[in-house]
Amino acid sequence: MKKTSTAAFDAIEAALGGLDPRAPIPGTRPDLMDEVAELKEMLTPLLQTLPQAEPPEDLFDAIEAEIDGTPQNQTQAIYAGDVVWERRSEKIWKKVLGQDPDTGRTMYLLRCLPGAQIKHHPHQRAEHLFIIEGELWMGGKLFKAGDAQTSAPGSEHAVIDMPNGCLVLVSA
Repeated sequence: MKKTSTAAFDAIEAALGGLDPRAPIPGTRPDLMDEVAELKEMLTPLLQTLPQAEPPEDLFDAIEAEIDGTPQNQTQAIYAGDVVWERRSEKIWKKVLGQDPDTGRTMYLLRCLPGAQIKHHPHQRAEHLFIIEGELWMGGKLFKAGDAQTSAPGSEHAVIDMPNGCLVLVSA
């Protein structure tokens, strides 16, 4: 009889043997333990037919080369220290977090100091606001931290007042 591949057995054991009905893992099905035991019994003889194998020495280098060759424009990461706040007015600062050159959409933070105000303005495209902290008044309505507002393309904002200041995430 061939020596059982330790790595393969460990993988099967981890996959099938990890369900302990005495200490169920959230999201698992302890009621399927009998079926798991049957599968384990069926698969164990297969493990004994597998030869002992080690990955090729250059496998991880090949994986890293493949990852390094992946186009980097599929995702964009912005770290807090990578982008500086730009002053937009005396009491409003803007920090651009991402831009889509194909659509022109931009995601940014607005830091509005107490007493800040944004004038009435139209929207060329949809705009989404999420108030992270503080509050603002828009069109006679109060928006507090956790509130969101969406404006359709072609719509217009009334004056936005921030008497106590706020931090807002904007996607426009």
